[in-house]
Amino acid sequence: MRWYFARVTNPIQLTDSASNTLVIEPDAGCVATSWRVNDREVLALPSPREEFLRSSRTGGVPLLYPYANRLRSDHFQVAGRAVNLSVDAKLKRDSTGLPIHGLLLRWSEWNLNQPSPGRLEASIRWSDHPTLMAAYPFDHTLKVIWEVAHDSSAATLTVTTIIQADHDQAVAIAFGWHPYMTVANAASAQIELPRRRPVALAPSGLPILATPKSDWIGASTEAVGQNQDSLFEIEPSAGSTSIAIIDGSDRTEIRFEGGYNFLQVYSPTNAKFACAEPMTTATSALTDMPTVIASSERAQAIFQMRRKLC
Repeated sequence: MRWYFARVTNPIQLTDSASNTLVIEPDAGCVATSWRVNDREVLALPSPREEFLRSSRTGGVPLLYPYANRLRSDHFQVAGRAVNLSVDAKLKRDSTGLPIHGLLLRWSEWNLNQPSPGRLEASIRWSDHPTLMAAYPFDHTLKVIWEVAHDSSAATLTVTTIIQADHDQAVAIAFGWHPYMTVANAASAQIELPRRRPVALAPSGLPILATPKSDWIGASTEAVGQNQDSLFEIEPSAGSTSIAIIDGSDRTEIRFEGGYNFLQVYSPTNAKFACAEPMTTATSALTDMPTVIASSERAQAIFQMRRKLC
């Protein structure tokens, strides 16, 4: 397990109103550790904030970049380049030794801009950081925008991720996000899922290659905390794809507004949280079937979380 022992520093708070505040930790991967709506916490952490930030555990809303979830190997070819992740001695790995959750979970060297109380922009020019280039040798610019707002029915948190292949080389796209949404009544909480197609996974959590695609299944509702850890392809549509966590009178939606083609649902047995993870590609796409943007191209993905206002 990768332990960073990151400094616990002052976070950045985004505020739309007294009933909608987001806390982001710029020295710890810009993970969101709190989103309070109507003075109630929406996000779940696995431990108290200070302990959480000193570990490599996931919680809140972390970015999984440049790959979401696991990879089959440290060594692979993608977009015409050889990748050797093992040069990062502190690479986060799962219990079987597979690389997991990317390189930025506790990354602290972001370029930050806060143009308004409710908006934060964070970026990385990859080639400015030799340790990142050594592990993942693709010179590009990553930009993330967080914005809190509200409409007549809900407080919103919108996260926009932009990849710019702006340094004369192609870049593979395989990132995702891992929002942990808390539930107070785990025994009765439910998750509403959209029309989707299951992806067959091995016990390792990796897709089983050369397996015929499953049939599409219709929208359905499941109980949370039933040891879910499933990957689904999302049906392309002109509009957004919506998932909802229903916990008594509380309803939290996560809407995929473009750029996310897969969904990972994660809620361990008796867990007091549920995750509906927006993923640009399937698990281990970097080693299996990556999406690549050419030099000078730009990729963008957006998801929005919505919490019902009183």
